[in-house]
Amino acid sequence: MTSPNSLSEFYAQARRRPRGWLLFGVMSLLAVGLYLASVAWPDELGAAMPLALLVALLALAVFGFTLYHTAENLREQRGMVQRLSELQAQYGVAESLAVLGSWVYEIATDRYYWSEGAFRVFGVEPEQGEPATREFFAHIHADDRERWRSAHRRAIKRAREVRIEYRYNKAGRDQVWIRSVARPETDASGRVVRLAGIAQDITAMRAMAQQLAASEAKFRDLTQLSSDWVWETDREHRVSYISESIVAALGEWAKDSIGRPRWEGPIVDVPKVEWERHRADVEAHRPFDNFEYSRLAPDGMLHHLSISGRPIFDEAGQFCGYRGVGRNVTRERQQQMLLQIESELSAIMREQNEPERVITALLISLCGMLGWSGAAHLVQIPGTQAVTVRERWGDPALTQMLADLPPQLMLTRTSVEGHAWSSGHAVWVRGTEDHPEFAARYQFERLGLQAALVAPIPDEHHRVLSLLVFFSPIAFRADPFLDQLSEILSRTLSLYLQRKTAEKRLMHASLHDALTGLPNRVYLTHLLDERLKTDQAAAVLYVDLDRYKMINDSLGHSVGDQVLIEVGRRFREAIRADDVAGRIGGDEFILLLSNLSDRAEIEAIARRVLAAIEKPFVLNNRAYFLSASIGVAVAPDDGRDPQLLIRCADSAMYRVKSEGRNDVRFFAGDISDERSEQLQLAAEFPLALQRGEVDLYYQPVLAVGERRIVGMEALLRWRHPTRGLLLPEKFLPAAEQSNMIREIGLWAIRRAIDDRISIGLQRFDDVAISVNVSPRQLAEEGFLAHLNALLAERRFPARLLRLELTENALIDNSDQTIALLVELRRLGVKVIIDNFGTGYASLSYLRNLPVDGLKIDRTFIRGLPADRGNAAIIQAVTTLAGKLGLQAMAEGVETAAEMRALRMYDCDQMQGSFISDPLPLPQLIDFLESLPALRQMHLVRDTGASS
Repeated sequence: MTSPNSLSEFYAQARRRPRGWLLFGVMSLLAVGLYLASVAWPDELGAAMPLALLVALLALAVFGFTLYHTAENLREQRGMVQRLSELQAQYGVAESLAVLGSWVYEIATDRYYWSEGAFRVFGVEPEQGEPATREFFAHIHADDRERWRSAHRRAIKRAREVRIEYRYNKAGRDQVWIRSVARPETDASGRVVRLAGIAQDITAMRAMAQQLAASEAKFRDLTQLSSDWVWETDREHRVSYISESIVAALGEWAKDSIGRPRWEGPIVDVPKVEWERHRADVEAHRPFDNFEYSRLAPDGMLHHLSISGRPIFDEAGQFCGYRGVGRNVTRERQQQMLLQIESELSAIMREQNEPERVITALLISLCGMLGWSGAAHLVQIPGTQAVTVRERWGDPALTQMLADLPPQLMLTRTSVEGHAWSSGHAVWVRGTEDHPEFAARYQFERLGLQAALVAPIPDEHHRVLSLLVFFSPIAFRADPFLDQLSEILSRTLSLYLQRKTAEKRLMHASLHDALTGLPNRVYLTHLLDERLKTDQAAAVLYVDLDRYKMINDSLGHSVGDQVLIEVGRRFREAIRADDVAGRIGGDEFILLLSNLSDRAEIEAIARRVLAAIEKPFVLNNRAYFLSASIGVAVAPDDGRDPQLLIRCADSAMYRVKSEGRNDVRFFAGDISDERSEQLQLAAEFPLALQRGEVDLYYQPVLAVGERRIVGMEALLRWRHPTRGLLLPEKFLPAAEQSNMIREIGLWAIRRAIDDRISIGLQRFDDVAISVNVSPRQLAEEGFLAHLNALLAERRFPARLLRLELTENALIDNSDQTIALLVELRRLGVKVIIDNFGTGYASLSYLRNLPVDGLKIDRTFIRGLPADRGNAAIIQAVTTLAGKLGLQAMAEGVETAAEMRALRMYDCDQMQGSFISDPLPLPQLIDFLESLPALRQMHLVRDTGASS
C-alpha cells in the first residue's frame, strides 16, 4: 500500500490511529522533561546537552510515529488483499461463468480494490490499476448516477446491503448493464469502514428479458385477437386469474367468479350430464376445447360462453391448475339457434300435414332447443273476444295447469294476451312484478316459472290468428334475439297457415260435393276408416231418395239440384252434431253415426231422417213429397273395413227397396260363435277383476351371453269359474274395443310393479319387469301422468319398467305417440316394440322411433335354424337392431336348436317355454332363487355350443 498522498489524508489516517499519537506524546513529554531538567540543573547536565537531547527525542518521536503509521498502512493493505482473496475464493468460479467481479471500496482512502473479474466486467486492463472514484463515477450513465450515489450513501449510513442495476459506459466500448450487490463492513467500534461486493454484467440477461417481454406481448396480443379473455385456475380448480379484457367482453361482474370453481356460478341452460362430463375431464387433467355454457348477468342479460383450457404441470410433473381462453359466443349462438329454429320449422312443415300437428311439433322442438318448460297455443273462440288453449306441451305439472285454465281467457286491454293480440307484437314477460295477473294466471311461483314469451301469428292481412305462449324457467334479457325469434315464428307460421288455407280449400273441393257441400264418398270412406282404427263404434246409413227421378225429369235439373241441397240441409238437422252426412252421387247419401252401437238409438235417428225427408218440398209454388230407403250397417258387428260396411249398408238399403221403400233395415249378417264368446267374456271381465279371478303370470327373459335372467314379462291369466284358465286371446280382443282395456292396462302395470317390489329390488337389482300396453291405453291423455305418479308413489326405479307396444300402436297417432315415448324415455322407462315383423311399420319410420328394443315375433322363430326364410329374417332384424342401437329380443323359444340359432345371429335376450313357461309369482320367486343351479344344468349345457 502506498503512503498518503496529501496532508488531509495523513490527518485522516492519524485520527484513525490513536496509539501513534500516544507514542508521539510520550516522546515529546520526555524531551520537554529533559529540557526542563537541564535548565534547572545546568551544571550537572551541561549547557548543550539538554538541547541536543531535546532534538534527539523529538526526532525519535517523529520517526516512531512515522514508522507506526507505515506499519498500520501495511496491515490494512494486507487486510484489503485478504478480503479480495476471500471474495475471489467465494465468487471465483462464478466470475468466470457469469461475467462476475469482486470489489472492495475503502471509505477512508476513497479507493477501489478490484478482482480480476471486476476488471473484465468494467472493461479495464489490470495493468492500468483501479480507476479513481471520480473517474469510475464519470463512466456511470448520466441518468443512473444520482440513483447510484443515493443508494450507496444510504447503505453506508444505515449499514445495510445495497442492490442496484445501472448502466456503465466502458472506455471506448459499448454501454453495459451492471448488477451490483454490496455489503458494508464495520470496525471494532461499529463504524462502517468499507463496502465489499460483486458486480455482474447483465447486458445479455436484460436483452433476453426484453425479448421474452416482447414475445409475451406478442403472445398476449395474439391471444386477445383469438379470444376475449385469458383465465387460469389453481390445483383445486378455483379461478385464480382472469384478464381485464373480460370486462369489455362481459362486464365487471364476470370477475366475481375468481376464487371459486367455474361450475359454482349462476350457470343456466346446460344439462347436468354435460357439466358432469366437463368436471370429469377437468378432474382427470385432460385438455378441453370449446366447452359452452351460459351465465346470467346481474342486469339480466344471458351470455353464452365458450372456453378452452390446457392443464399446467410443474417441473416435478405435479398438476398446478389450468390455463385457457374464453369467448363470448352469445351472438353466434343466438344466430345459430335462429337458423336451427328456422330449419326445424321448415322440416316440421315438410313432414306434417295438419296445422295442429305442426303447432304441437313446433312447441316440442322450440322448448327442447331453448330449454323452456313448456308452451301452449291460444286460438280465438269464434264470435267472442276470448281465446282458449288448444295445443300444449311441457312437463306434466305445466300441462295440467294449462288443462285447468278456464275455457275462455278474455282478451282485455290490460292483459298480456290482449296487448299482443291488439298490437300484433310479441311480449316478453320477465319476472312477476310487471305483470302479476299474468304470472298468477299461469301459476309462475308454483311451477318455478320466471318468464314467458307471447308471440302472435298473423294472417296475410296482418290480423292476428292465434297466440303462442312459451314458458321459461329463467328470466333474462335478450331483446334482439327474442324479437328475431318472434319474427321467424310469425312470418314462417303465417306463410304456412296461408298455404294450408289454400290447400284446405282445394282439399275441401276434392273431398266434398260441389253442389251440396257435403263430404263425398272418398272423404266418408277415409273418415270411417280413421274411426275404425281407433276402435270407435259406428253406424253407416245408406240413404237413397224415392221418386226423386220424377222431380228431376219433370221440373228440370236446376230444381232437382235445389231438392238435393235442401235434402242435405235436412240431414244435418236430423242427425247429431258429431255425425256426418255425405253425398256419394245422384240421389244417394251416406250418414255416418259416431260412437253409437245401440241399434234402437240408431234406428230412432234413421226414423228421424225419414221424417225429415217426408216433409213437403215447395217447388214452383207447388208441394212435392219424397221418401227414402235406408240401410244400416254397424261396426264392428258387421265388419271393420269401411268398404265392407258401406256394401253391407247398401245391401240393406236394397232390401228396403225390394220390400216397398220408405223404411229402415239393418244388415242381416250373422255374428260368428267365436265373436259371441268374446263379447260374452268381455262383459264378464269387470266382475272377474273384482272377484280376484284375474292374475299375472311372469315369463323370464334370459340374456344367453351373460347366462342370467334380465327381465320377466307380465302376462294376463283369467281363472274362469267354468271355462278354466283363459289366455288373453280369448277375452282381450273384445275388451280392446271398449274403455275396459284402459282399466285392464292400468291394473296390469300397478300389479306388475307391486309384484316386482315384493320380489325385492335389492335382491335382483337389474331384473326388469315388462308390461304390454294397448294402443287405446297409450292414446289416453292422462296415461303419462298416471304412470309417473304410480312410479313416484311406489318409489319404483323407472329403469326396471319396460312397456311393450305393437307396431300398429306406434303408427296410429304417430306424432302424439312419439312425443309420449320421448317423455317415457326421459323418465327412464324402456320401450320395446312387441311382435316385431307382423305389423305395418316401415323401416324409415322405425329409424325415427324413440324405442329401446325389438322383440321378434314367435312366428319367425319356428323351425330355426332349418327354416332358411326365418333364419334370414332373424339375421336381418338383429343386424338392423344393432345398427340402430336397439336391443334385439326374441319370444317363443321352445327348443335348444332355436336358442343356439338365435345366439348365433346375435340375439342374446330371449324368452320361451324352453327357458321357462309363464309362472305365477310364488313359482317365479323359486325359479329366480334356483338360478345358480340352472346355470349348472341344461341352460348352460344347451347354450354352450353357441358360446
